[in-house]
Amino acid sequence: MAEALVLLTTWHLLLFRTFYFINPYHYATSELLEQVFPSWLHLGRSLRHGRLVVEDPYYYPDYAGLPFLSSFYPPHMVSAWLGSWLPLNQAFLLLVLTMVSHFLAASVSVYILAISMGFAPLPAGFASITLSSLGYAMKQNSCIIYTLAWVPSVLLLASQHSMTLTGISLGLMLLAGYWPIALYAVPLACGLWLLH
Repeated sequence: MAEALVLLTTWHLLLFRTFYFINPYHYATSELLEQVFPSWLHLGRSLRHGRLVVEDPYYYPDYAGLPFLSSFYPPHMVSAWLGSWLPLNQAFLLLVLTMVSHFLAASVSVYILAISMGFAPLPAGFASITLSSLGYAMKQNSCIIYTLAWVPSVLLLASQHSMTLTGISLGLMLLAGYWPIALYAVPLACGLWLLH
């Protein structure tokens, strides 16, 4: 297992080499700068001032009611709060690091899920790399990345009949905010629960 973790981490560093080694601001484009970063920063500043329910009368009037903002997802909240203490450039890097770390978590979760399903280590590694590096997952939208990172954990824990951990993983997947993916994952998790 240790060798697999080293290989998956190496793959992760290669896949995101631009962020880690070349130009961390390479991802400062599109929806990440227009929507994700400002709302994340607004969330962090609100939390910093002791307001759990965020109000944004200008861009998202119903801030707390929009799941794609991930405003109640704990890792997003913590990184936003930490980012509120940093200058803008460093805060942006923290946001991207939070997002990118979810790819590594998804990769490891998919590997463990594949091994638990009886795959040999090499096919499990290929499944991990393939499923955690899908083109759709590479969108620069935090809610998609966060949600996809929890899908393998939900499936793995459901197949092991771990009610509490499955519930926690499912809750975190829903708090992550991209519910269309959850609509696929929940029936799969129920199926795995019944089949194993």
